[in-house]
Amino acid sequence: MLSLLRRIRYLIHRRQIEADLSEEIECHRLMSQRELEESGLPKPEASHESCRALGNVTLAREDSRYVWIWPWLESVWQDARYGVRSLLSQPGFTSIAVLALGIAIGLNTSLFTAFNAMALRPWPVPEPSRVVNIYSRALKGVLRGGAVGFSIAEFRYLVENARSFSGIVAMRSTGDLRLVERETRSMYVSGNFFSVLGVEMERGRGFMAEEDRIEQPEAVAVLSYVTWQSRFAGQPDIVGRKILLDDVPFIVVGVASRDFGGTRPERNDVWLPLASIQLLQPNDPMVRDLLRKPDHCCSSLAGRLAPGVTSQQATAELDLLTARFRAGSDAEASGVILAGTAFLQEAGNKGGKILPVFGLMFAAVLLVLVLACANVGNLLLARSAARSREFSVRLSLGAGRGRIIRQLLTESMLLATLASALGIAIAWTLPAYIIELAAGPVSFHLKPDATVLSFTAALAVFSCLSFGLAPALHGTRNSGESAKLSLRSVLLAVQVSVSVVILIVAGLLVRGVQRAGLLNPGFAVKGVCAVAFDLPTKSYDEARKRAFFNQVVDSLGPNSVGRTMIAPLASRKNFTNFRMPGTDANRDLIIQFHEVSAGYFDVLRIPVVKGRNFQAGDDERNAVLINESAARRYWPGQSSLGKTFTSGRHAREIVGVVKDAYTSGLDQIEPTMYQPARDNALELVVRSDNPAALQRLRATVTHLDPRVQLRITPLTELLDRWLSASRIGAVLAGALGLLALSLASIGVFGVFAYVVQQRTREIGIRMALGAQPRQVMRSVLASHFRPLAAGIACGGAGALLGSRLIQRYLYGLSPLDPVAYSGVAFLLTAAAIVAVILPARRALRVDPIKALRYE
Repeated sequence: MLSLLRRIRYLIHRRQIEADLSEEIECHRLMSQRELEESGLPKPEASHESCRALGNVTLAREDSRYVWIWPWLESVWQDARYGVRSLLSQPGFTSIAVLALGIAIGLNTSLFTAFNAMALRPWPVPEPSRVVNIYSRALKGVLRGGAVGFSIAEFRYLVENARSFSGIVAMRSTGDLRLVERETRSMYVSGNFFSVLGVEMERGRGFMAEEDRIEQPEAVAVLSYVTWQSRFAGQPDIVGRKILLDDVPFIVVGVASRDFGGTRPERNDVWLPLASIQLLQPNDPMVRDLLRKPDHCCSSLAGRLAPGVTSQQATAELDLLTARFRAGSDAEASGVILAGTAFLQEAGNKGGKILPVFGLMFAAVLLVLVLACANVGNLLLARSAARSREFSVRLSLGAGRGRIIRQLLTESMLLATLASALGIAIAWTLPAYIIELAAGPVSFHLKPDATVLSFTAALAVFSCLSFGLAPALHGTRNSGESAKLSLRSVLLAVQVSVSVVILIVAGLLVRGVQRAGLLNPGFAVKGVCAVAFDLPTKSYDEARKRAFFNQVVDSLGPNSVGRTMIAPLASRKNFTNFRMPGTDANRDLIIQFHEVSAGYFDVLRIPVVKGRNFQAGDDERNAVLINESAARRYWPGQSSLGKTFTSGRHAREIVGVVKDAYTSGLDQIEPTMYQPARDNALELVVRSDNPAALQRLRATVTHLDPRVQLRITPLTELLDRWLSASRIGAVLAGALGLLALSLASIGVFGVFAYVVQQRTREIGIRMALGAQPRQVMRSVLASHFRPLAAGIACGGAGALLGSRLIQRYLYGLSPLDPVAYSGVAFLLTAAAIVAVILPARRALRVDPIKALRYE
């Protein structure tokens, strides 16, 4: 401890301690000189002898300094100071290197910032490691073996009896609600939601338990901080004010902290007590079942573990409690799953959906970093060649090769550190902009945290070793050493190959989006609209809702309008399980299903290729239609017409086969079953190329109920929404490709410029001996033709592998698309020509007389 304090004191009072040391050494010399003078030696000889007796003063000074400071620390400090001076002496090189590395590190850091916020970071609540999601394991159906939620009745039973948790909360989506004439993302939560999670309030308070009583629900709401600011201008008197949600008045009791945007990836705007669903949907008979029936699934649960309780202990208790609860109801007993709140920790294999996308993106930006490192490595090679005389002098004066390598690596680390600082600055703004553009408002905070900073530090070290170590070893080798393969050629080949991979993959993605825009989805898109209705839920029970829709459809004519539960390309899918006759009950198959009317196929112009369309009475006889994909998969080599299968509790008969269509997405066509629309099919598809039909629709709705709001969305707009993420991905890939092309062009230019500079004397001699300009240019170009060709060949092979990984995003485009490959070949050829022109012209303008004097 005393040694550490002594070294800290030296760092603080270095100048004073150095002066004291010099004074003490001089004092010892003078004392020795005085003794020699007293013994009879003349003063000059006594001074000389005292110096000899004292020995090497510099060495003594160094030995004394080592008592106060670690030798390696001082040498590192000296290397850093020298490195700073060296980099400042060449601002052009430093700026180019920092900019290239900074952009590459910034892209990697930005992507990791988004990945950390979306997938690794738990909910923004106090002690997030103690908060877990609670799931019930599905025993049958489409999600068999997966994770599902609980009934509200079972949730309340667990709250009353579970001792492993300090609190358990329930959450459930509200669906679409209107707030200030706009749709809002809302969520029903239990009355203890904010208190259990520990969410602080910017204004007011959270819910109280008595506000969430089923027998007497309270019309209260908590706003998010963003909603308070954006829709209510941050008014300080917001608490106690009345707001209208679907025309139902609610009292605002609080505003959540600005750091809390909800527990889902999409940002939440309003929270309501679970029991208040009765206020918004008083005429819906399903609400009573939802709140009271023990087998009515499914609400999401989360809990905060009690102090000292492990997840295993909590799981064991919940298994026992759920088995006891379900023993007294019709619900089947099942196990309980506990999982963390970070996205990758949640149950349901969500990681399998997000990891491949992030994996491809990380591969792309890592390739850009490799390209930047190769580029800076080539710059450092040229710089090392220019400093060869400096290295020779230092080696001849006794410096070890390792000492010089450490000096060069210190300079490389300074470059990497500056580039990392620039990368963090990029990551501070870029992720939020890109994610908001692609996905809209999100609940998580896209700012670098300690995890991101650690990742960036690791990138800095990786980059330093990648671009700094090989040039340092190469620049300090003995003049007699020779490499079989030029390091500069290797780095050039790496740059070209990486550029080829990025450019071809980017070209394929751009071409894929173009193809998707021209893709025939198998149904009419132009001239068709999806129509949804915002009904005042408080005023509409099931009978009135059914009468309303029947009148709307009758006013348009049954053949000019189609009913459906899900509009085409609405990014939602419903699946169900079914079983073939005579098969085991545990061997269910899975099929996508839609509930539609006969007019659905007429409006969308989806032809019935076999059998017939729906007719009156098909709902009672459980008749269904399937698409061609379902017929091929489940009844291969035979006619599916008249076949029966069991779905749910009903035996269903296939009466028709419709042509395949991309109604659920442009990536693939799922085997699909269509069943006759019931009263819960509350969306319409209408021909919008007939203005009279839309006018009649608006007039009918206004006549029936002026409070009902229409949401008319052209299918072309839904198609654009579906393609928006792919378009953004293609734009980003194109930007990466252009960045890679720019870096590769700069690298090729730098290599050829360096070759011309190094061969100036040779070129002059050859031209003095009669060499023609084209021969000189051919010689210059041939010197690096092989690494260019090798880079293109390796890049082409890598692009073939990369194109296989992104095949699902190409919308049917071949991974060997000739347009993408030929376009990249043209771009690289043009860039290489431009990059070589200036150095080649310089080679042709070499004056033989000056070249012979060149050193």
